[in-house]
Amino acid sequence: MILSDRDILKAVEEDQIKIIPFEKKNLNPCSVDLTLSSQFTLFEKGKVIDSRIPIQKEKMKVVDTDGKAFEIQPRQFLLAKTIEKIAIPNNIAATLQGRSSIARLGIVVLAAGLVNPGSGFSKPVPMVLEVFCQNTSPVKLYPGTRIVQIIFHKLTSKAQRGYDEIEDSRFIGQE
Repeated sequence: MILSDRDILKAVEEDQIKIIPFEKKNLNPCSVDLTLSSQFTLFEKGKVIDSRIPIQKEKMKVVDTDGKAFEIQPRQFLLAKTIEKIAIPNNIAATLQGRSSIARLGIVVLAAGLVNPGSGFSKPVPMVLEVFCQNTSPVKLYPGTRIVQIIFHKLTSKAQRGYDEIEDSRFIGQE
């Protein structure tokens, strides 16, 4: 079952779902828009990425635009994150979906899709976004832009273990 705006607002007010900061203006009928931060992670061009090694910082470069636009180039891939930090309990899952206004610019925002129950509840975390420019022209991305929407799903029963409780979860507390 997808939570409606009323249910999302109630869950936020009762601290069942944490969205920090929460802007009521970003609440939609069954989702909440999340906004783009000013930090972008780029992969160094031409360096081989090994899929068996989860984080290869020596092959990545973090750029902070200090609130200015980031110009993503055609066929460029990068990681971005949301300004908002999220935490959900063991009885709620969430999905992230790119906004159509961004997609119409040729920007595909993939966000691993699923936010597991129990994610970030010990420490709320920003959502990490995979961003790809399929436009033939560069596109300016502005921090603060509503870039994805988060949709909350009530589980039929509480998960036995939340994501943060699984010992080998890869991205617990990842910034």
